[in-house]
Amino acid sequence: MQHLDDSPRYLCSELVNVLYEDRQRQVHQTTANLEDISSGSAELLLFDDILQPGLPISFCAKDHDLYGVVQSCEQDPILGWFARIRLDKSSRWSGRKFIPEHFLPLRSTSEPEVHELVPTRTR
Repeated sequence: MQHLDDSPRYLCSELVNVLYEDRQRQVHQTTANLEDISSGSAELLLFDDILQPGLPISFCAKDHDLYGVVQSCEQDPILGWFARIRLDKSSRWSGRKFIPEHFLPLRSTSEPEVHELVPTRTR
């Protein structure tokens, strides 16, 4: 699945609460896994069911609501449906809002706030 913009991208894994509309404008609530996050324009969520492109969606992670539109939805025969979300311009993610539970940068970034806020884990 192609990334929608050039902003720094991060792999992650975080269960999120989701609200989305279907073609009949019925609102559904479910849980999805946040798989990929970028600073504002694209998210990748893993679902059990297909989502329709072009319809509104919102999700909550660590008490922060993000709003957007489903851009595409592709099926993995084993895992489920991967939905790419374009976030609304007024609903941008940053490391200052929250850091997903499992978080891994895919490339170098000039966003120091993300690296400063990543919790240090001791085992």
